[in-house]
Amino acid sequence: MSITNAAQLLKLLTLSSTALPVGAYCYSQGVESAIDIGLIQDEASSKAYFEDVLELLLVRFELPLLQRLIQNAKNMDAFLPWAELYKASRESKELLAESQQLAFSLNAWIKDVLQIPVEVKKQYGFVPVYAELCARLNLNVMDALTAYCFTVLENQVLAAVKTVPLGQMAGQRILWHLHSLVPDAVAHAMQLPDEALSSALPHYAMLSMQHETQYSRLFRS
Repeated sequence: MSITNAAQLLKLLTLSSTALPVGAYCYSQGVESAIDIGLIQDEASSKAYFEDVLELLLVRFELPLLQRLIQNAKNMDAFLPWAELYKASRESKELLAESQQLAFSLNAWIKDVLQIPVEVKKQYGFVPVYAELCARLNLNVMDALTAYCFTVLENQVLAAVKTVPLGQMAGQRILWHLHSLVPDAVAHAMQLPDEALSSALPHYAMLSMQHETQYSRLFRS
């Protein structure tokens, strides 16, 4: 079990904060399309959708991939194949553009605020840049995965709150429920062998592609 000291906790809170100027609030990652076609329409359907995001997107792929990227951040020969895999998993034009824009903004923050050289270029996308930063800050891997999971879920739930629309309390009930699932989800993700990682989510990719031509949009993805 991780034991996070105050200095690490402050770093994790900073990376998870909506005040971090990377522009994540501009993106819904397919949530807006899911609302448009009626897949998300109320609190119950929102909860079911985000449970799937946690299990199918985060646990099966992004969390174990982030774990491997952090653990190999000091060995570029081992790090880059995982970074390339993440880039390849951005199946739509919007998802790739989103990830690279977030990576660009995070790199700008690293250079301006931390004043350290940027090691991982934006072309690989957000998660490799985030992973390399976590390694350089000496953050506990389980804590870093938990913080990343929190950030992804919060951003997507807030997109639903704004667009369905859901009330603020409904959004908080959904997040509180999801948070109760996160510790076991992270622990499960960290136990997956390499061959069990899978980014095969065709419906998720199709939601993103549909958003590219959606008539009316609030978000960039």
